[in-house]
Amino acid sequence: MTARMITVLIADDEQLTRESLRLILEADEEITVVADAADGREAVAAATALSPNVVVTDIQMPGMDGLAAALAIKRLAHPPRVVMLTSFAVDDYLFTALKAGVDGFLLKDSHPHELITAVKVVARGEAIISPSMTRTLIQRHTVAEPTAGAQERLRLLGQEQRTLLSLLAQGLSNSEIGARLKMSESQVKVHVSRVLRLLRLANRVQAAIFAYSVGLVPPASYAPLR
Repeated sequence: MTARMITVLIADDEQLTRESLRLILEADEEITVVADAADGREAVAAATALSPNVVVTDIQMPGMDGLAAALAIKRLAHPPRVVMLTSFAVDDYLFTALKAGVDGFLLKDSHPHELITAVKVVARGEAIISPSMTRTLIQRHTVAEPTAGAQERLRLLGQEQRTLLSLLAQGLSNSEIGARLKMSESQVKVHVSRVLRLLRLANRVQAAIFAYSVGLVPPASYAPLR
């Protein structure tokens, strides 16, 4: 295992699915699956014991489901990134998951390459949503969530920080944001973290929703977060 190897925990109640996900992920030389779990309780226990970089979990599982597991995992002292798999293009479960700071959402019928990309994207601290659900998810969540106080929070940001937030919300990666703002990728990461902290947001997905809710980015500007 190399120092840059991404460690992954898989959670799904179907053994065949777990084995398929393992084969897909370990086909990439930068990823290794350190464990799998058949339900949410096993997933939380394994995440606590093994501290993987990324947890890939189904939502619907018996006992403790993937959503409850993700909420518990995100409360760990050093939580891993979480990618949730769903059979539905937009599911009300995802609204709760967004609040909990889940980092990625993919449809279960996504191409294997999309899963590998998702794991790598969230492992480096960014966020990803399956392209077919991005705009609908963000718009529905914005409608469902009140925006009281959002403008006051936006005023905490300087002009450069607002520009960065706008680019982030349009789905640009750290390297692409850096090219636009003439910053290194490491500088972008620092500024993104600062913006999230000022706005009291958990991740880039929540930042995109916030940007939409305050009118900083028009709906037509959205691209899949990655």
